[in-house]
Amino acid sequence: MNKKGKYNKMNQELKQNVPILIVCGQSNAHGHGTQLEEYEKIMVPLKNVWGLGCEYNQAYNLSQVKWSGFVSYGMNLGEVQDHTYCLATEFARKWQHSIDSGMKLPDLYIIQISIGGQGIAAQEKNNCNMWYPHRPKVMQKGALGSVDISLYPLAMEIFPLAMQSIRDAGHNPYVIGFHWNQWETEVDTGGDAIKQAKENYTELFNGFRKALGQSFPLYLYRPLSDVYNNPTGVTYITEIFSEFIKADENIKLIDLSQSDLFDAQCMDKGIFQKDLVHYTPKVQKWFAEYQWQCLDF
Repeated sequence: MNKKGKYNKMNQELKQNVPILIVCGQSNAHGHGTQLEEYEKIMVPLKNVWGLGCEYNQAYNLSQVKWSGFVSYGMNLGEVQDHTYCLATEFARKWQHSIDSGMKLPDLYIIQISIGGQGIAAQEKNNCNMWYPHRPKVMQKGALGSVDISLYPLAMEIFPLAMQSIRDAGHNPYVIGFHWNQWETEVDTGGDAIKQAKENYTELFNGFRKALGQSFPLYLYRPLSDVYNNPTGVTYITEIFSEFIKADENIKLIDLSQSDLFDAQCMDKGIFQKDLVHYTPKVQKWFAEYQWQCLDF
């Protein structure tokens, strides 16, 4: 099939479905430490991209979710850190620009849930375990340092409500990508958090699929930061991710070491901020382009 044929086929499929992008994890999932230039902030809600604003949707026991035009603030159901360079914002911008430029695409829906430094085990360093599947429900909103939210039970409620809201509108929700950008806390904690990582990730990923009611591309991120001085832990998590990928064709690895941005000779490897763990704005834009290319236009 030629390029035009691929585009026409993808375009037809998207018209029949409503695309959803989901971004979850910890700090790199929402672009920690970056700040959009004033001209890049999305202050006026986008016309063809929708998100779940915190004001209404950041809660348990909702009867329904409320979508609103996407902006670059107040759209993460985790911590408060607005106007950052992140996958969700950059992909939203790209989608809207493509429609404004004449591409025939349906409206896009985005769900963001992330809090910096949070792991998936019961026992994590500094009790940073807000993604632990069996954590009791807690809902204390705020910025990093004060926020305390049990993220997995929140996701388990929000995901099916989001899917149902789109079905109720007469459309078929279709997850184009679920990005799980998290691994650092397991490596930093070590011990049982590492030993139990495969079991806990399996429970998380299976839970996400069940809550969304469908298969979808699940994107994992290759560990590349050395800041935690635990090369054995990095290797172990990398091997676990590789096992998931080998066992399930719907699970993919985003590997920045294979990108043009990566430079192994530099301390920051060409991808990190000065802290050597958080990605630069350029990398977040690369993630958005990566997801775009995965749509096979």
